[in-house]
Amino acid sequence: MTNIVSTCCILHNFLCRVDNYESLIDEVDRELMEQDVNVLLSHVREDDYRLDSHIRHYIANKILKDYKNN
Repeated sequence: MTNIVSTCCILHNFLCRVDNYESLIDEVDRELMEQDVNVLLSHVREDDYRLDSHIRHYIANKILKDYKNN
């Protein structure tokens, strides 16, 4: 994955020098930044959901175990 990201950065920089359409480049950069944020937030939400689900199950199992032992 590191090579892919590095290659994309190199290509981006190369194209900025060779074919400099500043307004188009700015628009694409904005779109990419928005996508990165949305993907990141979605990933964080999924991770939070999994962790919360794990914690809920742990608590429920602990309560049930304590109930059965008393």
